[in-house]
Amino acid sequence: MSGARGAEPSLADDVKTYLNFGLHRAGMPTEEPTAHWIAERLEQSGYRTETQRFPIRTILDPGGLLSAGGVSAEVFPQWLPPVGSLGQTIDAPLLPLFADGSAPSIRLMTKPAPLSSNWSSVQMALVQDAVAKGALALVLAPDDPSGHVFVSNQHKLEPLPIPVALLARRSLSDFAGLADRKDFAAHLTLTGTLSDTSALNVIGRKPGRGRTIVISTPLTGWFSCGGERGPGIAVLLRMAAVLAKIEQPVLVLGTGSHEIGHLGMEHALKHGAPPPSEVAFWFHFGASLATTKLDAAYGVTSPQMLLGTTMFEDVLRSELSPLVRDYHVGTVRTPGESGQLIRAGHTRFAGMIGTFPTFHTPADHGEAIDYVLLEKIFEASATVLKHAAEMAD
Repeated sequence: MSGARGAEPSLADDVKTYLNFGLHRAGMPTEEPTAHWIAERLEQSGYRTETQRFPIRTILDPGGLLSAGGVSAEVFPQWLPPVGSLGQTIDAPLLPLFADGSAPSIRLMTKPAPLSSNWSSVQMALVQDAVAKGALALVLAPDDPSGHVFVSNQHKLEPLPIPVALLARRSLSDFAGLADRKDFAAHLTLTGTLSDTSALNVIGRKPGRGRTIVISTPLTGWFSCGGERGPGIAVLLRMAAVLAKIEQPVLVLGTGSHEIGHLGMEHALKHGAPPPSEVAFWFHFGASLATTKLDAAYGVTSPQMLLGTTMFEDVLRSELSPLVRDYHVGTVRTPGESGQLIRAGHTRFAGMIGTFPTFHTPADHGEAIDYVLLEKIFEASATVLKHAAEMAD
């Protein structure tokens, strides 16, 4: 398989097109044109396409404001606030989360909170601590390198017990001193409209003989998702054009609602994706491929991970390990959509995932992408898929 695509858009062009649609949160109006664009590109490569709708509950136009002692800052609601809390202002003393005592208050973790792509038991323990101290709300500033508001994906579909407001780390010091004094009234408002709506998957199918080659990538996230989603989508579209020429059947899958329960992959596994016995190989192009370009500016080493199952370990290590820092054999404990696939029984599988300094923040406009590295990842992935197709029964 070759990466030469003639006059087709470059990987950078496809990332730019994706970004131009705007915010990519599930349930937003941008889902329709994004899905239409992806379907159109797949149809141009010869695929028969369909759009799958499935129900989600989300917040439209989320936002908020925290103010105390003459200081104000924008905040973002961690999904999902208690029903009825959006649009309501909480007026209460601003207290440190770990201060003794129990009283109606807005509790603030005065140090940067743990950073986690997925809302975890560690973060939930902070909420439970705040509830035990009588808190009416909790404010967290995740320890994101860029200092922007960072939002964790949420997999539990029931509302949190109290509102959790996410503050940019760069604004934390403005409020930490006020909370330590324990004599400032604070005002917290989380805004938005709770909506029962739908999200979208896009599926492209090409018939053929033998077991199916599947490629997939998520389509959504909290904000513009330039570096988080753009590279995976660009690689997926180019790889689909290459795979359109092979003998085996091919399924191309773009999943919605990644940030809310990974509901798109869950829906696809129940409605349309082939079972493990019919899959020759499944390659999942997850978050943040080749997003290392901001590392020097922020003084970090962004995690870049390759996941695989033992059946294809040799070829994965040979082709992709030189380009992706860490190789792990996937297990049922693997997070993300890769973990969903493994738990569903897929043993012919590879996935890639990473993070970077503006990941899960409003500042992710694609500046983290190293397009030279992304081209190399595409070529190496094409070689892996060629090997998988040759091994297919």
